[in-house]
Amino acid sequence: MIDELLDSARLLAGEPNQTSACLRRAVSTAYYAVFHALAELASESLLPGVARASDAYVRVYRALEHRRLKNAFMQAPLKDDNRFRAIGNAVVQLQVERARADYLPCDPSLFSLNVVTDLLVQAQGVIVDLRGLGRDERRTLAVCLLFRDRRD
Repeated sequence: MIDELLDSARLLAGEPNQTSACLRRAVSTAYYAVFHALAELASESLLPGVARASDAYVRVYRALEHRRLKNAFMQAPLKDDNRFRAIGNAVVQLQVERARADYLPCDPSLFSLNVVTDLLVQAQGVIVDLRGLGRDERRTLAVCLLFRDRRD
């Protein structure tokens, strides 16, 4: 589904009779492609070999929260690792732009095609980077995204 979401975002951005609504949906869809990539990473890292239809897999998949996602990338150990920091910066930017796309009043000039294209490239880059992480990195990321540090 992740690649299909990115393809949908590209189609929306490339519409011949493109409207600001198409561009806004493209931005939102690109963010959700990344969000689902992170949810899949977390589920598969913490429950390797478990069927996607199982209650446990769905529970972990659905445990990822937008606010927690943003906060996790701003805290150690993710903020202290160059690779995670780069992924986090891109994810947070996509999240901010998704909120603008979904919640701001109608404004045809909110997103230009160039900005949307850049965000789609950024989303694709995050997904490629996530897929390139090693097993231990994936597990670290999953744990940090899903669980709060209770030492404070």
